[in-house]
Amino acid sequence: MTVTPSPIGTRPARIGQWLLAHPVWLLAAFAFWLAATQWMRPLFVPDEGRYVGVALAMLQSHDWLVPRLDGLPFFHKPPLFYWVTATSMSLFGVHEWAARLAPFLGAFFTGATLFWFLDTHASRRAAGLSLLLLGTFPLFFDGSQFASMDMLVASLIAITILLLAHVSERMKAGATAPKILILAYATAALGMLTKGMIGFVLPGMVVTFWLLWLRRYTHLYRLISLPGIVVFLLIAAPWFLLMELKFPGFLYYTFIYQQFDRYLDSTFNNPQPFYFYFMVLFGGLLPWIVGILLMRILPGWRQALLPAGKHTIVSLGVIWVAAILMFFSIPTSKLIGYILPTVPGFALLMALLFDQVLARNAQNPVQIHAWYRRIALLALIGGSLGLVSVITFSLIDHKSHKAVTESIRSEIAPDASVVFYNYYFFSVPFYLDRPEPALVTGEWHDPANFKTDGSNTELYTSAQFDPKAAAKILISTDDLATMIAQARAGARPPVWVYANRNDAANAPLLAQVQPRAQDKRVNVYCFGCTPAAAPNP
Repeated sequence: MTVTPSPIGTRPARIGQWLLAHPVWLLAAFAFWLAATQWMRPLFVPDEGRYVGVALAMLQSHDWLVPRLDGLPFFHKPPLFYWVTATSMSLFGVHEWAARLAPFLGAFFTGATLFWFLDTHASRRAAGLSLLLLGTFPLFFDGSQFASMDMLVASLIAITILLLAHVSERMKAGATAPKILILAYATAALGMLTKGMIGFVLPGMVVTFWLLWLRRYTHLYRLISLPGIVVFLLIAAPWFLLMELKFPGFLYYTFIYQQFDRYLDSTFNNPQPFYFYFMVLFGGLLPWIVGILLMRILPGWRQALLPAGKHTIVSLGVIWVAAILMFFSIPTSKLIGYILPTVPGFALLMALLFDQVLARNAQNPVQIHAWYRRIALLALIGGSLGLVSVITFSLIDHKSHKAVTESIRSEIAPDASVVFYNYYFFSVPFYLDRPEPALVTGEWHDPANFKTDGSNTELYTSAQFDPKAAAKILISTDDLATMIAQARAGARPPVWVYANRNDAANAPLLAQVQPRAQDKRVNVYCFGCTPAAAPNP
């Protein structure tokens, strides 16, 4: 009796087979999928507004060495993300999609490298499945469209792990790969230029644990490359040394305060329990993680998922996920993006698992097409979840202040002053696209006001590296009152003031003034402007 596969089962299989035979088109489809919705959302506040704003200031000032937040040196992170983002905006214009080129490139090259690695050490089908998995993990899809360092450094960490693992596999086979080894040192250096020491510490930790597990003790020192170290230092060291020469104390602030203190201290932002990332990964890898769990539980599927002998690449994936998950679960401060370096490890493991299932059922037409349908269904659900999340965030934006800023941008003269009242509105400088920094009011004379994370704390910390610039940018409410009086008298150009609506209601300077424009959270005032019609609330 001949069993004819259903069209539902064969169509995904045939498309997949054609793409696997033409990997360039497969990678092009992967890139298109990640890029197609980059433009949809306004900048997310505070992270996207902060980091894209620093990159825009770099582009406007033509100072590509010193990252600046509102005109002040900003050393929370090294400069690679800013360089990529500023270059993108110089080429393509100041748009949201151009501002998100760095995470897109990170996500794409993660997929391309994982594809190459599995194609080399497992199978072409496993390689293709890894792209399908990455593209339909909601956490990875959303991360590829979020303008911060997280996806870029996660990519460089993953690429470094895969390159080092490839070199070890070559050594095990009695060959060498010196150029690949040097490339691994280069990507580790780029990781350091993206987010500091985790760029080389995490790949080193994962690969060391993996080699110890496999008892490849000689590989521990054979992976130490003198040319690689030279390349690493040539890429990573110059910027850090230049910043220390220009701003004494920079190295202590960057490596001790920003790296060690923030890792160990429990007083920094967003404290979460130890199990936080377990929940993030469960939600961020839907529906695949649920599908795997069901397959392990249901009797008919459990046999298909039993391990098929020892596989060194499987142990790499397990150690990769476990080591980084534990590393980021230890500190109290946790943000969702920190856990992105584990996601390619999950894709590697799941790709090998599904490849094994398909191989075991290769001679059973009914089962093979049933498994293709299951994989296609999981991919459809995962891709849909990613799209829904992007669309949802684009519809519920209340913090970017994009619309209100664009409505008044043409009215703000080049010589006018823009003032942020007691809060730094991170995304507004991007949508204003003005080279001049905004002035920011606050109680800058009292360090006790800046003990916890916050927008003004970031400015206060940055001010310590350039007190002269800070004296012009960080002003008091009395200074603002003087500026308003002068603007009303015609003694200076207009003064535009952004204020949270709650703050404005309690501020004597603003409470009785009609805002020029407003949205649900912010009022925008203009002192010294000609009268305008009342804004719509």
